[in-house]
This record gives sequence, structure tokens and C-alpha cells, in this order.
Amino acid sequence: MTPRTGPTPVGPRAAASSPKPQALPRAAALAYKQDMTRQQLAAGAPAFFPVAWNGVSLDVPGDWRPARLGLGYLYFEGPDGPAFEFKWRPRAGRQGMEAALRALTPKGEASAGATLPESWLEPLSDFELMPLSWSKNGRAGLGAALFCPECGLAAVFQAFGEGEGPDAAMRRLVAKVLASLRHHDPGPPAFRLFGLSFTPPPGFMLCSHTFVPGRFSLSFAAGRQRLDIVRLAPADVLLERSRLAEVAALAFGCDDRTRREAGSLAGAPAVWLASRQGTGVIDALARGLGRQGRLCVMRHEAGVNKLLGAGLASGKPVDRQWLAEVATHCVSL
Repeated sequence: MTPRTGPTPVGPRAAASSPKPQALPRAAALAYKQDMTRQQLAAGAPAFFPVAWNGVSLDVPGDWRPARLGLGYLYFEGPDGPAFEFKWRPRAGRQGMEAALRALTPKGEASAGATLPESWLEPLSDFELMPLSWSKNGRAGLGAALFCPECGLAAVFQAFGEGEGPDAAMRRLVAKVLASLRHHDPGPPAFRLFGLSFTPPPGFMLCSHTFVPGRFSLSFAAGRQRLDIVRLAPADVLLERSRLAEVAALAFGCDDRTRREAGSLAGAPAVWLASRQGTGVIDALARGLGRQGRLCVMRHEAGVNKLLGAGLASGKPVDRQWLAEVATHCVSL
């Protein structure tokens, strides 16, 4: 089946604003690449590994590393520099194709009408598409703006190369990446990146994320509730200097008034942190005045040398059993 090619849009349309993609610090990117290498060796060196991010899932080569991320943006670099990027907006409609094209290409210098490899077109058969290409300062890109008639998603992708653009080897890699692309998976969007797999509870949407060496955190919002997911590593280094309760309090931004309680979760040592969780007058009055309560839990997964935690801020006392279940969905890769 040949992908449906949309007409070249005419007239200016402003692209909707979105948070600026976040560059991954070089040290964290290097640690991620080394971690992936260890995983590949342990699993028999697979050529590709799965990535899931905020509604989009795909498989990428083992020597590509995520160098920049946004709420709807993935950018990978390979051994030789920029390799591939994919940007998307749910329910943006056909008009989103032009906005996505302009937002992704350098200074709007891309041109529509390029010829895509047949191996790229086949996995994109369910999309309407507008091919694009550009060339500047010895670098070139080839890709397409996309529209999914089924769900309204608008997206744009491109692969990079020197001179005339991606060479034959890169085109073969990109064909495999596109063949693995999924964006209709049922349920809440999954996240699989930086040694962590997590799927948020229904109704919680990603609102921010942080990447620094040793720390990967995701924040989700549902109304006024905020759910924070944290992965820290290496655990042995962190716990050599401080106790688990102190590390957890610092990771979640808790003060000395936060109540701390040792326990276990998913068979691992854990610590619970609670603030304004009581049913008495003082805690209820504080929550009523807008000072949300918060319940957090962090566990030590010694087998993978990581600390995994979850915390919920809410205007009502947090159901401890609910949070425990959410926290167990934070799985180390």
C-alpha cells in the first residue's frame, strides 16, 4: 500500500508552542551509552533496543543515544554525529504537517517533494505524508511530515547525513526504525528509557522531565495532583555517603518535618516519606488552604544498583496501597 501524500500546504500557519526540548548532559549520555553496551553484551548484543516515550514507541540501533528530548520529541546521535529525530503532536490534524515541518528543519529551509526510499514508504502506509529534504553547510536531511487519519497525530521525522544526505547504510537502519514505529498502543503512554520502564496511572500526563548524571525523573499531572517518578544510580555510591531515608528526602525535596518510615516494597528495602497525611484538624486545614500533602516511597534495588521511587502530591491524603502499586510499576531495565 502506497502512503497517501498530502498536498503541499499553502499560506503561513503558526506552529503551536511546546516546551523546549531538553539536551541530555554529555556525561549522562555517555553513561547511558555505556549502560546500553553492557545490556547488549549481556543479552547477546542485539542490534536494536526498544524506546518508548510519551505515546510513541520505536526500536533504534544500539549505538544510537538519545541526545535531546521534549514532551513530543526524540533526537538521537550515532557514532558519527546526528542520526535521526522524530517530533509529534497528538490530534494536530493535517495542518500540523506544515507546522511540524517548519519547526524541525533548519530555519525553514527544507523543501517538500523529495523522493523517499521505498523501504521507508512501506512502513508508513497508514500515514498521509509530505516528503522533505534540506542541505546546508555540508550536512543534509531526508524525511517527511506525517498525518495519521485514524488518530489525528501530526509528526515529522528526518535522518541525517553528509553531502547528499543519509547514505545506504543509514537508510537501511531508518527503514527498520520506521517499521517498528507504534503510536496506537492502548492505555496510558509508556516510558522506556535511561534504564527505567514505567507506565503512569490513567489520567496522568507527562508535564516535565529531568536528566542529569545519575538521575532520571519524570513528573506527571492529573488535575492538581502531581506524580513524581525518580531513578537514581549508582545506588552503592549514594548509600555509602547517606542513609536511604536521607537520599530519598533529598531526591523528593522533603524537609526535616517530613515523617520517615522504613519498610519494604517489591521485596526490596524501602523508605516512606509523608507530609500532611493526617486526618486531624491541622493537616486538613493546611490542605484546605492549598498546602498539598505528599506521600513518597523509594526502594533500593541492590541487584541492579539503582534506587527507584514514586511520590504523589495531592489535596487529599494519599492512598498508601495505591502509591505502592504505582511504585512497583517503576521497573529497572
